[in-house]
Amino acid sequence: MLPNNKKLSPLCILSILKESSDENHPLKQEQIIQKLYSKFGLELERKSVGATIDSLVDFGFDIVKTKNGCFLGEREFEKSEISYLVDAVFSSKSIDSDHARKLSQKLSNFLSEFERRKYKYIYKSDQIVRTDQKQLFYTIDILNEAIEKGKQVEFNYNRFYFDKAKNEEKKQKRYIINPYFMINNQGRYYLVCNLNCFDDIANYKVELISNIKILDSPAKPIKKLKNCENGVDMAEYANQNIYMFHNKTINATLKILSEYSAEYVAEWFGKNARFYLKDEVLFADVKVNEQAIIYWCLQYGETIELISPKETRNELIKKIDAMKKNYKRGDYDNNQ
Repeated sequence: MLPNNKKLSPLCILSILKESSDENHPLKQEQIIQKLYSKFGLELERKSVGATIDSLVDFGFDIVKTKNGCFLGEREFEKSEISYLVDAVFSSKSIDSDHARKLSQKLSNFLSEFERRKYKYIYKSDQIVRTDQKQLFYTIDILNEAIEKGKQVEFNYNRFYFDKAKNEEKKQKRYIINPYFMINNQGRYYLVCNLNCFDDIANYKVELISNIKILDSPAKPIKKLKNCENGVDMAEYANQNIYMFHNKTINATLKILSEYSAEYVAEWFGKNARFYLKDEVLFADVKVNEQAIIYWCLQYGETIELISPKETRNELIKKIDAMKKNYKRGDYDNNQ
């Protein structure tokens, strides 16, 4: 509580507007009067509140007045910028989790109490890489709004094709999507969603999305998708889909052939990896996307061997054989 000093009322009203108002939550003068008293112990009449708000506007604060009340418009940061910065903080490997939480709390204070709820739609799984694409912030904002309202979105998806005609054709195609949440994976944002004409889960790079708009139609519930009858744990999904492929999840066993290679498993899978010794050999069990573990083993295959499942191991062997054929052809020498 503050002493009932009306000279402080402009600062108090500005604090209330910062904390408790936004475009979707305007405050009426009666609500501001109540908050002034409950939070600061100040008693003001409606006329004084109105005059103080006008003075703040004259000073340069973007306070928007509507028939339903007023709210603070422009802030130091846009919502999408704060979301991106908070995600970058949590994804950084150079600070501990406690410091990350404190720094994120400071960043969140730039938003209203209602806007902070949008953070639940973004999950972190690797270190972020910053981008100069301004379109990305706008797209994140629209996707957050669609997810919160449970609405479908429509957009173009700008995947690259070397064939120019195909490239232009695909860029014109419109996709109708049921959005569920976003993941920051290896420095890129992915939308975890469902392409409306199918019944399985899919991932789209947010940076490739353009001309996005929210539709009036409700999004398909995620529980109606194949293998999602019990819903999807978003953090678990992020941990299992290390490369953001969208085929089935498997329980895989890895044989670790070098004492240094355990670090690779720990770095990528963290606490989700179960290490154990068997006949003095180190193994690790992980739950992971099948296609992702195949490509991961190609990356670390010199010192890590995929033991099971047998079907997945056989798929990995096929890819290794195909690579060996490519490099044994001898079509190129070292000067080409």
